[in-house]
Amino acid sequence: MLKKCGKFFADWRDASGARHRKAFDTLKEAKAHAEAMRQLAHAQANPEPGTLPNRSAQRPPLRKPLRSGSARKLKTRTRRQPSPNS
Repeated sequence: MLKKCGKFFADWRDASGARHRKAFDTLKEAKAHAEAMRQLAHAQANPEPGTLPNRSAQRPPLRKPLRSGSARKLKTRTRRQPSPNS
């Protein structure tokens, strides 16, 4: 729990590990909110057996996947050969 400028901050991490903070006027409210968010994150990270996670709600990949075949080959710059006439 963090107290800053007369506010109490609830501090927690969600199911994906992202950190969150929210300010409250009282310590009791901040603790209650932080605990509720921790329980929610734990329930999302560890679903009950027999339930499937919602795959469509997942974050997109951070980078594009590699292409296969000839499109995958990287273009490399080659040094130009000097012409025999010059």
